[in-house]
Amino acid sequence: MTVANVPTTLFTGFFGVGKTTAIRHLLSHKPPDERWAVLVNEFGEVPVDGAALEPDEAETDGVVIREIAGGCMCCTMNLPMKAAITEVLRRARPERLIIEPTGIGHPAGILDELRGDDLRDAVDVGAVICLVDPRVVQDPRLREVALLRDQVHLADVLVANKADLAADDDLEAFDAWARNLFPPKAVIETTSRGVLDPALLDLAGDAARVPLFPHLHDHEHDHGSPESLDTGTLSPGKPIRRRSTGEGFDACGWIFDARDVFRRDDLVDLLGPPGPVGNLQRLKGVFRTPDGWLLMDRVRNEMTVMPIAYRRDSRVEVIAETGNIDWTGLEGALLELIETG
Repeated sequence: MTVANVPTTLFTGFFGVGKTTAIRHLLSHKPPDERWAVLVNEFGEVPVDGAALEPDEAETDGVVIREIAGGCMCCTMNLPMKAAITEVLRRARPERLIIEPTGIGHPAGILDELRGDDLRDAVDVGAVICLVDPRVVQDPRLREVALLRDQVHLADVLVANKADLAADDDLEAFDAWARNLFPPKAVIETTSRGVLDPALLDLAGDAARVPLFPHLHDHEHDHGSPESLDTGTLSPGKPIRRRSTGEGFDACGWIFDARDVFRRDDLVDLLGPPGPVGNLQRLKGVFRTPDGWLLMDRVRNEMTVMPIAYRRDSRVEVIAETGNIDWTGLEGALLELIETG
């Protein structure tokens, strides 16, 4: 039986704007009789977003999550993206597909693939939703970054997330900036903690939007080769470590044996600001602690810690500007936090 015209929504935005949180909120409002699929692409080699999106046990029916780790699905990952979408559509037969690319992913390449000959009959591409942090809209350095400009430019829906953390003048600046964009957005919204109206998923997209920098991806993206530091079979106290580089960023991730139990407070002290990890862009991890499994989500100098349904293994991915973090030292510090005996 052919799969056709599956409603598909692309979420874009830089590291840490809250894409995964927004998708998790939408999944919690999924009609119980529908089956949804989520395709997530992460910059690093150790996927964590799938764990962060995993619903509570009572909600697992009807949600399929597929991850593509290590790179950007809009360029080097085009073939895996098409293969992953095809696999999800054929096996899960979802009634809705949500795609979350990495924070440095250019949406044009993904949209071209979704609207290309191989996929155009299978998916019905709706509005592109871009999340931004209103606190950085006034930063001229970010306004001049071509990739971020195209993420905003190609969006049909522009959302200022984390409004609860922003000052009034930040929100006013966002509103003035957003309403002067051309072509105008179909929807401009302000929200907190990723709370979005599920009706946004049914908005039509404007296929006539084209990138401001059409050759940006071809000429500026060099994700490099992943460096695998696997030391053998996963076992307690002996994690798997993987590292990749590209776009001026380093990503290093670890997968720990499910039997490893971390001291919670010491873990927060190590990985949270202003701890010894240093200047980082993004950190996301799930850890088993004596108090249960936790999701740690840090964006630069802000971190949240919350319970999570995921139970398979502890894992963490850290992204920083190249040369900012001693990965071997960080691994040693993490190992010292595993309870023994």
